[in-house]
Amino acid sequence: MVEVRFWRLNDLPWLLHMAAVTDWEIMNPTDRAVARPEVVQANAHRNLLATLASPGGTAFVADDGGRPVGFLLIGIRPDDRTGEWQGYMADIYLLPEYRGKGIAKRLHEAGEWYLRQLGIRRITNWVHATNPLGQKASQARGFRVWGVMMEKLLTG
Repeated sequence: MVEVRFWRLNDLPWLLHMAAVTDWEIMNPTDRAVARPEVVQANAHRNLLATLASPGGTAFVADDGGRPVGFLLIGIRPDDRTGEWQGYMADIYLLPEYRGKGIAKRLHEAGEWYLRQLGIRRITNWVHATNPLGQKASQARGFRVWGVMMEKLLTG
């Protein structure tokens, strides 16, 4: 039985590794073709550690018999428009053999429970344009599209 729990210090090496795996896997193929794995890894580590060290930042771990098999990283930051604190579901990842079993839903539910305990009323997350499964899962959990990030490469 997979347990969803708050992260522990001994989870940190696994979380650091999986944060880099997550960032690599969600990268679109065009970006991956030019990306340097060591840069992606360093940025993933920095983002994970900064989120965990920030006030209210935490992670939930899906644990199967003492073995981490998934995680959800949560940050808290002020809303750019209102200044009110909002939750941010920064990363979610499950090992492939644990997908499709409702564990991501349980991670989200734990994250929402935690944020409610802090009085947070609004949650955001960022789902890559090339991740239709993540978009569908977020919408099924009540998230709605409220913006689109776009990119343009400058040449010449």
